[in-house]
Amino acid sequence: MQSVPFEFVQGFAAEFGAVECCWRESDRLFTGFVAEVWFAQLPSEFCARWAAVVGYSILVRGLSLGPGAFAASIPCTVPSSQVSLGPASRGSRVQLRG
Repeated sequence: MQSVPFEFVQGFAAEFGAVECCWRESDRLFTGFVAEVWFAQLPSEFCARWAAVVGYSILVRGLSLGPGAFAASIPCTVPSSQVSLGPASRGSRVQLRG
């Protein structure tokens, strides 16, 4: 599975009506980071297009809490030159603003 830049995930998700998109550290993925993308409705079109463009499927979870009813976690890379991490704990949500 390949990872993609966070900015690509963020822009792609925005085209499909994402409610929120941020990244967080992940101890389960080889990249060390995952983009969390929330949607108000089941993002079937987003998932189909993602698989066609990037080459792998993503898992979408239904949630009772959060900024949207559905969320997807996508392996990503983040631009270290643009990120300043403070005393945040591992797994905390960070939104990249550019």
